[in-house]
Amino acid sequence: MADDATRRSGMSRAEQKAATRARLVTAAGELFAERDYGDVTIADLAAHAGVAHGLLFHHFSNKEGLYRAVLDAVVAEMDSAFTAPADGDAPSIIRAALTTHLSYLATHRGVALKLIVGRRHADPTAAEVSDRSRGRALSALAALVDVDTDNPVIQFVGATLVAAFDEATHWWLHHPAPFPVDALVTSLLELAIGALEGARSLDGCPDVDAAIATLRIAALGSGPDT
Repeated sequence: MADDATRRSGMSRAEQKAATRARLVTAAGELFAERDYGDVTIADLAAHAGVAHGLLFHHFSNKEGLYRAVLDAVVAEMDSAFTAPADGDAPSIIRAALTTHLSYLATHRGVALKLIVGRRHADPTAAEVSDRSRGRALSALAALVDVDTDNPVIQFVGATLVAAFDEATHWWLHHPAPFPVDALVTSLLELAIGALEGARSLDGCPDVDAAIATLRIAALGSGPDT
């Protein structure tokens, strides 16, 4: 078994534990990307990772715990795209974050679709993980365009964009690359601009001119000085 090889490698106990856990998450991610959750058995997961059944239970308690770890790992990767660097202007950061995010989804299509679809259907684990990730991404975007997320109109715009982005991304992932990532980023930014412009007709809408200007620059694919 692979775990025997790990022990013979001279790794410490902590390193062995981390390596086994990582191997389980990687193997599970591959299986859950290919099959529905209910179609993957404990035996499948252990065999694909090359470990004994007991090690799976030791690290994750049950199949749901391992599934949650897989989703958390995917979300952590997606969240990293929206971690703004110390330097750089807001439009460039926004465009780069969306580009990185969509590129990651395209290369992790199976699990990405589960996160999107799970939010709307009977997969409470995927829905919970996905909602938390969306909340963090929206907060990061709101900070970059300097809008108040406590404002009900801004919350409405955020909910609208989440729904639109989900549907657009779901369609895009289900088709053989009909649009390149860069073009899709521009389209999604234009959707965000349209949502903010439409929100101006709502009572209590704050001044969104600066936010729209920032997104317009991002949609053009250049910073303010170019």
